[in-house]
This record gives sequence, structure tokens and C-alpha cells, in this order.
Amino acid sequence: MAAFISEELIERVGERLDIVEIISQYIPLRKAGKNYKALCPFHEEKTPSFMVSSEKQLFHCFGCGIGGNVFNFLMKWEKISFPEAVKMLGGKVGISISTSDKDKKGGMIREELYQTNEIVAEIFRQELRKRKSVQDYLKKRGFTREIIEKFGLGWAPSSNDFLKLVQAKEISLKDLRKLKLVAPSQRGEEWYSWFQRRVIFPIFNPEGRICGFGGRVLDKSLPKYLNSPESLIFDKGRVLYGLNFSKEAIRKEEEIILVEGYTDVIALYEAGIKNVVASMGTSLTFSQARLIKRYADRVFIAYDQDKAGVAATLRGIDLLLEAGVRVEIISMPEGVDPAALVKKEGETSFVARKEKATPYFDYRLNLAINANPSLEYEDKIEVVNALFPTLKKVKDSIRLGELIRKLSQRLDLDEEMLRIEFGKFRDKKRGFFSRPEFLKVKDAQQKAEKTLLQLMLSEEAIIKIVEENGNIDDFTNSSYKRIAEETVALSKEGKVSSLELINRLKEENLSSLISSFSLSNPPFEKEDKERIAFDLIESLKKNKARRRIKKLRKSIKESEEKGEEEKLEKWLNELTRLKKTIMLR
Repeated sequence: MAAFISEELIERVGERLDIVEIISQYIPLRKAGKNYKALCPFHEEKTPSFMVSSEKQLFHCFGCGIGGNVFNFLMKWEKISFPEAVKMLGGKVGISISTSDKDKKGGMIREELYQTNEIVAEIFRQELRKRKSVQDYLKKRGFTREIIEKFGLGWAPSSNDFLKLVQAKEISLKDLRKLKLVAPSQRGEEWYSWFQRRVIFPIFNPEGRICGFGGRVLDKSLPKYLNSPESLIFDKGRVLYGLNFSKEAIRKEEEIILVEGYTDVIALYEAGIKNVVASMGTSLTFSQARLIKRYADRVFIAYDQDKAGVAATLRGIDLLLEAGVRVEIISMPEGVDPAALVKKEGETSFVARKEKATPYFDYRLNLAINANPSLEYEDKIEVVNALFPTLKKVKDSIRLGELIRKLSQRLDLDEEMLRIEFGKFRDKKRGFFSRPEFLKVKDAQQKAEKTLLQLMLSEEAIIKIVEENGNIDDFTNSSYKRIAEETVALSKEGKVSSLELINRLKEENLSSLISSFSLSNPPFEKEDKERIAFDLIESLKKNKARRRIKKLRKSIKESEEKGEEEKLEKWLNELTRLKKTIMLR
């Protein structure tokens, strides 16, 4: 008897495989645009005509005509049967394949369950057609009759009515139990239906077969949404709602819009935005991320921006990055989902928001900065520590370098130092940021800058002292420097005030700093503020000189090694001058 492997098991193995990764283990592949190419291993050729598509998970040789999926490649390379190829590749991804009669029986059971779901779905559809009030509700939500029919929406009646209907259809109670569509009552002698008095959304696998259901209440009872429990044919962590309808549009657009719920998918689809899928209100799983990667390399996340939605977005970003997907975030109004937005403002509003989507790194960085708005040195370290785990998931080294540069610019931190820190983080080693002596030096600099700025904001006479005796370029904290520059400019106009500063700067983190300075007690209220200001100015000058000396010593060492006599003399003269300056002060 021929070996039998269920469709579900084959699909599970296929989901976890990357055809480029597998084929590259046998022959060298070279990037060619979106695809990869090589000399065909199945016939002799001098010009590469063997193409592999990561997007479509297919290979084809335009010379000899051989092609197919990853299983076909292994069958041809290893000269083995299809079940043997599935079993071999299953071993690579940790899935044990047994090609026994038991598997054949399991495949037959799954087929029966799919057929049962089809019959139950038809019962739900018929029940919806009987209930005008539910039809009116869906119409009010913007669902047309055509879209209701396309997505197969239905209505789950009361438990008693459902049990009578399935009995009339002669559906096996055993199959209903396997699908978890019925469950035993507390007494254990009777059964009740899982879905009762809910709008029903059939959930399809990518091939278009109903593997489960989702139900939504019409009133305020909880839970608002309810999915089928996991069964032999349904695992919500491995399914994307709407993929069966949207996969052709996804291939055409080469991008996916990821939303949270059934209604979001249907509303956007009806509005003409068809490359949309949902994670069904659950946090995105790695299996779903890999499934997304099979269809597109670019994803737009449009989750609600409440606390739970932001958390889900962040988890989704990391999983999609691990899967090698480019991620952008669509900014949604707080408390408004895509379905409500499209209904209220039309599809053009959603499309406009999509066109202004924020790249994933900027989104994550903005969240971290908003959580640490003062951007004092300790805050910068918090932001860096929040971003490093995300950077670690970036596989493209060129892209990684660009992001580290952006992080250094936004936080006004030395780029090379950040690269060193990230390398230590990636290798799980202790870096500069975790050393108390390093923080102590930085804390002293930040404290001096902060105190001088607070004095400037408390008395205009201090502004004049800083302008005549100091140099705002001595500030290392970019936020403090911006406020100090604007304070001096306002002083020249004769109108320094916290309110005017906030209005001029128009940045949330700077506004938070200014308001905190204004509402806290002035520093050194009973001391000689002008003397303290002079001391702080001198301290900043010395610190700047010390930083320059450190760089000079590095330049001197490099010039000595390269034998650059002219540069060496220049650096030594500057070093001597700076040392004398510090001593005189």
C-alpha cells in the first residue's frame, strides 16, 4: 500500500520551509532582483537559467523546463518519492512524519471534518437569511448582500435550535465534538452548542476550505468575539483570516495589510482594499509571520492604537522581522479600527494613512522616546536598551548599519560607541552602558548642563552671562542645547517665557522638559546664582577640552602608525595647548 501523508501535515511542513534556504544547501544561489539564480543542477549549461522565487516558494529552469516547489526539488535531487521528500524535509523543521496506514486514516477523518464544517456553515447562512434584524445590523455596519454572501456570513441560533438543525441534517455528534462545535453540559448527559446567538464568520484556510468559525455578539455581552476551539483542522495561530480571498491581490500588490479582526478585513475588502488579512484579534504568531512571508516581503500593520494594540504591534514587528519581512505601521486614530475609519471617512482616508505609514524602526523609536521624553543620559540608555532587541532581529547588515546611525543621530550619541555597544549586546557581553564609572562621568556632564539651563530659565541675567562667557556648543544633550539656543534667541527679543519657548519649539519631548523646569523649584534659590553659572560654564569648557584630548590621542596614535609627520605635529601642538588651557582653569 502506498504511503499516505495528510494535506494538513504537508502544509505544516511547507509553512516552515524557505525554498531559497533549502536549495542553497545543495547549490550556490545568487541574488537576481527579487529572485535567485544558478546554473541548473539537472542539465549542463553555461548561462544560469535556474530561477528560485522566495516570494512564490517555487523554482524553475528555463533551460530544461524542470520546476515546482521545494518537495519537487528534493525528489529530483535525491531521487526519492514524494512521501520520502516530505519526511526528509519534515525532519529539517522538527516535524516527525509517519507514512503509515494510521496517517491515511487521519487524512480521511480530516476530510470528514471539513465536509461537516461546510454543512454547518450552510446551516448558519440559512439562519441568517431568516433573521431580518441581523441582516439590518450588518447593513448598518456597511456590509452589502454581495459581501455577506462572498465571505459566507451566517447566524448561530440558540443551542436547542442548533442541535435540532444538525440532527435534521444527520450530522455525526462525534464529528461535532471533534470540531468542538458542541460541548457537554455540566451534568455531562446533555450537549450545548459552542456558538449561540452570534454573527458567524467562517474561517478559511489558504486553499479556501472552512477550518473553523468566529462569532460576534450583537449586544454588549462578553466575550465580544469567540473563535472555534482548536481541533484537528483548526489552529488559529496558523491561520490568517481572509488570506483565501486576498492572496491574488497580495501577489499583485506585493504587500499585505495586517489588521486585527474579521470586520476590518471585510470592510477594507469591500472598499476595494483587497490585500488585507487579519490575525483574528490574537497576537501574531511566528507561524503566521512565516505564512505572511510566503506571500509578501512588505507588511503594513493597522492595529488599534490603544495599549493592547500597541503591545500587539510591537510583538508583531519583532516576529515579522525574524521572518525577514519589511514592516511599516499605519497610524490609526485612538479607539478607531480600520472598519470604523472606512465607514466614517471612506477608503481614501485609510489609503492616505497607509501612504504616510511609519517605518517600524521609527515607530519603535518614537514610542521609546515618548516614554523617556527628557532624554537625559539615563533616558537615552533606556531608549537604546528598548531598541537593541529589535535591531538584533534585523538580518540585513547594511540596513542594520543605517538604523544604528539613525539611532545615534536621534539620541545625539556617538555612532561608533553605539556599534560597539550593540556588538556586545548581540554577543551577550557587558558593555559600557552597564558600567557605573561610565555612567558617573556622563551623569556629571548632564547634571551640569541641566543646572545651567534651569538657571537660564529662572533669571535673564544668567542668559546674558552664558551668551558672553559660554558656548552653547559645549552642551552635549541635544534637547538641552535646543532649549538653550532658543532661550538666548528669545532673550534678544526681550520675551523669555516657558510658554513662548514651548510655542516656538513645538516638540513634545522639549515641551515636557520646559514644563518640568518651570514647575519645579528653582535651583540654588538662596545662593549666588551668577557665581554658580560661571563655575558651570567653566566645567562644560573643561569637559569639552577633555573630550577633544581623548580624540586627539587617538589621532596621534594613528598618525604615528602611518608615519604622517605633518599631521602628528599638528595634533601634538593642539594637545599641548588644550592641556595648558585646562591647567590654567
